Amino acid sequence: MRREINSAELGFFYRATGEAIWQLQYVEDSLCKFYIIICIHFGCDGITRENAEMNQKKVSRKTLGQLIGLLERTGRVQNSMLSDLKEFNSLRKWVVHNSMRENGQDLYTDHGRDEFAEKLLVFRDMAKSIHNGISDSLMHLVTTAGHATEEQIIRKANSEIDRLKGKA
Repeated sequence: MRREINSAELGFFYRATGEAIWQLQYVEDSLCKFYIIICIHFGCDGITRENAEMNQKKVSRKTLGQLIGLLERTGRVQNSMLSDLKEFNSLRKWVVHNSMRENGQDLYTDHGRDEFAEKLLVFRDMAKSIHNGISDSLMHLVTTAGHATEEQIIRKANSEIDRLKGKA
């Protein structure tokens, strides 16, 4: 059935798109840190503990696709993770660049709205899952290298959250 999208549905699409893009930024930020830590740990791309902060500032400007390329070139990231990241990047291109152009007309049908919404939610959920996977990999890498314990990392993270909330 064809009909105009109502304001509640339109609000959902705007909020869902915003949330998806915010979750994308979490992934990009985590990948940046992951790349820097991998390079420090395995001695790649000339990144050391001493120049890590300077390099992180440069790397943090990279897009998702560029970050995937950097990680792939290290030869230290599992193919399954790279495959998931590439699939996520493909869906990102749709969300960010093409969703309105390619599927905007779908919002005028019940079935089209449902499919559009589902694709947005899949992207959001992929972002959360990938972010969690990166966090787990970082935790494993740092703790097995003996740089810190999980408890120390969590304590520092909670301290930073408290600082940001104005509680420190």
